[in-house]
Amino acid sequence: MQQVLIWIIFAISGIFLVLTTLIIVNKAWRETQEATIARRRKELEPKILSWVHGDEKTVRKAFGENFSTSDTGVIEQILLDHVQRVRGIERDRLAQAMDQLGLVDGYLDGLNSRRWWRRAESAEKLGLSTTKRAIQPLSRALDDEIHEVRLRAAKALGMLGDAASALKLVRALNEPSRWSTIRVADILIGMGHKSVDAVIEAFPGLTREGQLAVLDIVGRVRLVSVTPWLVEKTKDESTDIRARAFHALGSIGDPSVTPELQAALNDKEWPVRAMAAKALGRMRITEAIPQLAKALRDEQWWVRHNAGRALRAMGPLGLYALERLVADGDVFAREQAILMLEEAGRVDERAAELVHEGPDERRVAKSLLEKIVASGTTGRLRVLSREHPVADVRRELSALLPEEVAS
Repeated sequence: MQQVLIWIIFAISGIFLVLTTLIIVNKAWRETQEATIARRRKELEPKILSWVHGDEKTVRKAFGENFSTSDTGVIEQILLDHVQRVRGIERDRLAQAMDQLGLVDGYLDGLNSRRWWRRAESAEKLGLSTTKRAIQPLSRALDDEIHEVRLRAAKALGMLGDAASALKLVRALNEPSRWSTIRVADILIGMGHKSVDAVIEAFPGLTREGQLAVLDIVGRVRLVSVTPWLVEKTKDESTDIRARAFHALGSIGDPSVTPELQAALNDKEWPVRAMAAKALGRMRITEAIPQLAKALRDEQWWVRHNAGRALRAMGPLGLYALERLVADGDVFAREQAILMLEEAGRVDERAAELVHEGPDERRVAKSLLEKIVASGTTGRLRVLSREHPVADVRRELSALLPEEVAS
């Protein structure tokens, strides 16, 4: 029995010894490979970059007689690393090198691989290669059964960055079950103005979700030239379409649509009123201050909230309008006005003016703060009455606040 145990111990020790040896050998092999790759990269990279900035048409001539097919992997990594960092002629030259060395053909073949991860990797690299002949194969990859492959193919088409690629991507907006609409929209937005014509052309044939995504895309790309098209959409019978169209107009900021935005504050549907108020605030349309002040009495919270933020964004004129609303007969308008004045720091400013040298400033500040106290929304004033760095301000605020609040 003892002899059996000894043999078992020897066997286990032998196994551990073999495993340790394999690990050491494998690590040494990997370190050797990495060192070889680093050395070859150090030798080849300057030659590639010199070719990129030169006039020679054939990239193989950059390597002279030293070129070896075993260097293909190193060269590929150099090209992929640099093609992501540059633009213009340099990027075109790097892409040309990838094509001349047969890398693009390999990626195209990889799109048909049985292994999904190779298809995904090939799609991504085709995007970096910027070759236009990849558009059709990548378009077919949009129907791949694996989501990751579809997504990388979509990103690759976005990187190719032309109208043909955009047209292929737009149809994905109609398939929310197979795609994340937001992610596809982000890709189209990244293509900039090149995607706008394609999404507008496709708009009538899209689902409602796709149409809403198009309005978001157009708004985020911010081309003034699409303003007339968006104005047309503000007349759509769909509440969501009208609201998103006004939101997009606010993002673009074309002042010519001011009348439409002001009129939309009276729309029968609150999402449209809310987006119109937000747009007016983003565009700083001060002539809309009276309508925005009226919108603070809206029955819907989002409309009041957006109108209040819009007035706050208007600067001094908007803040004066909010101050006048502190004593408004509508409780919702009062609360929203005070909230915006607090967020803008206006309440703190007026508190400091209670000890201002100018009597007019003291009078205006005291009048506003008395109205705030009368409204019952005194949270910020109570904090200032305890924590304001100026003792005279703390004393003045304590005198304004009711006894039970000041304590």
